[in-house]
Amino acid sequence: MMAVALAKTSKMKMGPFVTVPIGARYHPAIVAQAAATLDNMYPGRIVLGVGTGEAFQERPFWNGNWPKWEERMERLTEGIKLMRMLWEKREPFNFEGKYFRSDFYYLYTKPRKRIPVYISAVGKRAAYAAGLSSDGMITICPRNPIQRLKEAILPAYSRGRSDAQSSGSGRLIIELYVIFKNPEEYLRGAWRSLGILLKDSWSFNDPVVAENEGKKVTVDDVRRNFHVCKNWRELVKVIESYQEIGANEVSLYTSCEKRLIRAVSENILTAF
Repeated sequence: MMAVALAKTSKMKMGPFVTVPIGARYHPAIVAQAAATLDNMYPGRIVLGVGTGEAFQERPFWNGNWPKWEERMERLTEGIKLMRMLWEKREPFNFEGKYFRSDFYYLYTKPRKRIPVYISAVGKRAAYAAGLSSDGMITICPRNPIQRLKEAILPAYSRGRSDAQSSGSGRLIIELYVIFKNPEEYLRGAWRSLGILLKDSWSFNDPVVAENEGKKVTVDDVRRNFHVCKNWRELVKVIESYQEIGANEVSLYTSCEKRLIRAVSENILTAF
């Protein structure tokens, strides 16, 4: 799908927000290969968002032994290191990590440009890890409201970058959840997909559990997790508020609704 979209456009950057190169479902080498192949075809237009994963997406590939967050983050940071070596090394190499190891790694099709890697982070520990190991951080808003971003998440991210001796402040991408409907009306129609709003939703065992948990979601949960906008002008102001605290990009969820994608193009892209 990404290859088709890249072929049909000329400037748009593209990538998964996010995929999970921690083993079992996706080995880091497979993700590295896919990203490098796309960048070889469409140089400079690939971005790679990665994360520690959600149980209902990943757990079946672990034979029920879903790792705790700490192990998943270790796997993620080690996986990023391996992916970058695969992109950069010009000779076969040996890799002896805690979770990934082989006496022969080599990627035959290299990316033509440096592929930026962004880590998805909601909490402070993940934000710090993003600062240590990635080119940028993706975070979910308004689940992380602006005040929490300023006082907790961004300082943790900055500490990670400082400890890694990285130059600059690093890029910040806001994955923005927005609705134009009344929260009560939205909850009535969409509750089956809203279990992910609850605390520790990434630990739900399977999609059926996630759907059932949607029954517990309240209107207050919707308000905490979505910006409720009356019109496009209000959404522009919301985006500007994140721009003011240092956000470089905003990701808006549109699904495959062509009408909504066109409306974003007409009302948001023209404002920035």
